[in-house]
Amino acid sequence: MSLSHKAYAFDWRSFEFDLHLLLEEALAADDPSAIEAFIDGNRESLTDPYEGDALPEDWRSGLENRDVHEYGDYALTRFYDPADDFGIAEKWGEVSKRLPEEAANALLGFTIGPPERPFDPGRSGSYFQTSAQVRESLAALKPLGVRELAAFVQLLERCAPEGRGVYVTF
Repeated sequence: MSLSHKAYAFDWRSFEFDLHLLLEEALAADDPSAIEAFIDGNRESLTDPYEGDALPEDWRSGLENRDVHEYGDYALTRFYDPADDFGIAEKWGEVSKRLPEEAANALLGFTIGPPERPFDPGRSGSYFQTSAQVRESLAALKPLGVRELAAFVQLLERCAPEGRGVYVTF
């Protein structure tokens, strides 16, 4: 099974203010109740992370794992648009192997949560970049001119002047 690299413009500043600490604490405690309350309190500004549709009142009916990762996946949609994917899809594995280490790292970012239990709703990796890291990633990737990275570089070019971060997930 090949991994599909998905990347989104991400409102890092709002996330840091509204959800970051809550998500870190929920992951550390392995307790989704605070994230569930966040979703209930913000449902009108959230979407289904898979379809991008408005989150219905009965959003719990579609849950499978009911863990911090799954609840966090829904809560995170307050800060990005799931329909606005600029990742490099299945090309990620092959392309990242050809890149220098700094450039390959620029396709990802950092994890959130305890090292033994990082946030990972897709169970294949989830990464974040702050606005400063977006600028660094752009500087590392754009000069390479790698055709397969065009959409991701376009995302970085859009996010950098807006002061936005990036969310990458598999």
